[in-house]
Amino acid sequence: MTSALRCRATRALVVMAGALTLALPVPPHALPARAAAAAAPETLPLDMVVAVDESGSLSAGAVSREIEATSTIAQSVLNPQSRVTVIGFGSNNGRPGQNAVDQVCRPTVVGDGVSLQYLSECVKGLHRRTDEEGNDTDHVAALTQALATLRDGSPANALKVVFLLTDGHLDVPRSPAYGSGSETDPVVRQRRNEGAAQQLGDVIGQTQREGVQIWPLGFGAGVTQENLDRFAAGGSRAGCDTRDESRPRARIVRDDRDVTRSLFEAYAAATCSGLTPTDSTTVEDGQVRELKVEIPLIATDGTITVSKSDPRVLAEFVDPRGRTVTTGTAGDSTFAHSGANTATEALRIVNPLNGTWTVRLKAPQRLSRRLVSATALWQGAVQAAIVPEPPSARAGQEVRIRLSLVTRRGAITDEEALRGLTFSVTATGGGLAQPQTVQVRDDGSAPDDREHDGRYAGVFAAPQGPGDVTLTGVVAGTGIRAERVPTTVTVGAAETVVQGQIEFDGDGTVRQGEVVRGRVTVHNGASSPRRARLALRSVAGVRATPAPDGPVTLPPGDSTTPFTIRFGKDAALGGASLEVRLADAGDPAVAYASGLLTVSVERPPTWWETYRRYIAAAALVLLLAAVTLLLVRAARRRRVNVRGLSVALTLDGERTGAELKAPSSWSPRFRFALRGDTYAARLVPPGPDDGDQVFTVCRAGAGVTVETPEGDRYPLGMGVESEPLPSGHRLVFRDAAKRRGTARRAGLRRPANPAPPAPDPAPDPGGEPRDREDSWQRTAPDYDSPWL
Repeated sequence: MTSALRCRATRALVVMAGALTLALPVPPHALPARAAAAAAPETLPLDMVVAVDESGSLSAGAVSREIEATSTIAQSVLNPQSRVTVIGFGSNNGRPGQNAVDQVCRPTVVGDGVSLQYLSECVKGLHRRTDEEGNDTDHVAALTQALATLRDGSPANALKVVFLLTDGHLDVPRSPAYGSGSETDPVVRQRRNEGAAQQLGDVIGQTQREGVQIWPLGFGAGVTQENLDRFAAGGSRAGCDTRDESRPRARIVRDDRDVTRSLFEAYAAATCSGLTPTDSTTVEDGQVRELKVEIPLIATDGTITVSKSDPRVLAEFVDPRGRTVTTGTAGDSTFAHSGANTATEALRIVNPLNGTWTVRLKAPQRLSRRLVSATALWQGAVQAAIVPEPPSARAGQEVRIRLSLVTRRGAITDEEALRGLTFSVTATGGGLAQPQTVQVRDDGSAPDDREHDGRYAGVFAAPQGPGDVTLTGVVAGTGIRAERVPTTVTVGAAETVVQGQIEFDGDGTVRQGEVVRGRVTVHNGASSPRRARLALRSVAGVRATPAPDGPVTLPPGDSTTPFTIRFGKDAALGGASLEVRLADAGDPAVAYASGLLTVSVERPPTWWETYRRYIAAAALVLLLAAVTLLLVRAARRRRVNVRGLSVALTLDGERTGAELKAPSSWSPRFRFALRGDTYAARLVPPGPDDGDQVFTVCRAGAGVTVETPEGDRYPLGMGVESEPLPSGHRLVFRDAAKRRGTARRAGLRRPANPAPPAPDPAPDPGGEPRDREDSWQRTAPDYDSPWL
């Protein structure tokens, strides 16, 4: 194969590989942001008091860590209706101007970036008290002030929490509030501490009665687990959910550097929030560093906090799409930035993009090495959408319960996002003597019909007594704030007259603008037809319409009605969950059948995605045809190429003159002229004066076709003499190229040491030597070109 042909073939193969690559499926990268849905679940509102020990036993480093930790959690509150108050406490030893408690940050609703910025600044008022300011430790005064704050103006339905940061135990020997006498008298000092301890028990008991949790965080050599456990166990034990890890417990930090992380963990446990691992590095002298944090798919709210160690370090927040964000909105996400010009900076996000967020940090010039770190706190505000099948049951009948987890953006159908969560349904009321727990599953085993589709199923046996049974979904797990939205099943003593079942087709996915098909099978026990119609109920604002959208007739006996649910072209991408009901046409409150549809909405394929395989196949066919034509053309050019041909003259069987070779470049014709007389004839390339004396030779199979100057044409084999020319000479042709081709086809190689020429033939019996056979005179055998 020539180099030019190899180049053409290589280019063709590259193009073919490109066409096949285009025909491959596109990896399922992150989908575009889903449209904002109707108001749905919200994160847990919080009324939080951070009580910070300012006693004289604190070190300067401990005070710095307290400020950092307090600033971090104050800016990390997720629900914008939450309220944050920061107080510092020491003791009142009876001197003028002393207060046991100082309000460092006033009660502040964290609705916007301005409020968050205020909290990031005011915490700088925390400090280590001097003796003149009252530097003992009065936990009684701190908790009393916290309770008074929580009683006044607390947000509706807020979880009330006190985070108590302290480095020691109750110690008020010089405080006249706990008894009179001289502070130098050991008896008086002991009596004051004992009186304060008794009052502390009363105050802690009051926090329990008022539903206030206490989460103590102790640090320093003087703190003991026993003292701290008294606070955690004595306050309210009602957590944000029923898990043990959501109940208050005491933490002790022996290293001041762990104060922020430990307080963060306590805050996450108290609020049922998720906490990402901390990413940290060092930065100095103009360097730029990046930190990474993950916000999972199930998160609907989050805060990324950055500990910069130095306020001069600049921070940028970059979302998973590479966009730098700050206070404002982008798509359906809302941002509140706070902490600028402080050592702790934060970005609160409503509806965050899920994935890897980047915090880009730039140090100023001449900055000594500083430790920087970033952490994300997040929560998934969800509802458990429940649908009973059927919605009305007779006594003792089995009712299938369907449950899906729905956020304000839609249903969660991703198996990984649901991993680690627990699901159940609680049945109460009606004829039930006590609450019952119904376990639900999503593993494809009965009663579940498809595994890992985000739709859980369980079976509940209706009680024997009539009445309305309330079903409530219970979802628990790290990072989940689940609103419990109940539904009811009406249980009758007699058999329900009209009852049906709804089923859906498909694989759990639907494209925008397309439909999900289903059928409703109904048993009408009445003697007359009933009229009903389909209706949809959605938790997160799913845009879909049923068909038929008008009344349908349910004849007596059993009947099946097919239907479709069409999702709009602008339907939100991602998980969608909605209840399909077949209700009485005259009274929509009377439901004959219900079903829970949980699907993942995908965008329709683009024109290119639809037809790319056909285009690639057509391109491949064209390329193959082009390659075939190239190969055929190349083979034809090789067949007609006269390169390698040589011609010589013979006279009376003897060769005369030198042979003439065909052009070395590609040519379909070998032209030459005959000059000279009989004894001086020679073959030469044609000149301008040889116009009517030129022979033209072309290849023809294993031989050639010779065209004489007179225009006569005749075939001639290789090594075979032609008819006599007017001069008496004859033409003989040989093909060096074909001999090389034959050798290549046969796998022959020229020997390294060629054999010596054959000796002259032995003389014949008459004494005359035999004539040596001349290759120009013998008749060449038939030759099959390897290219034919």
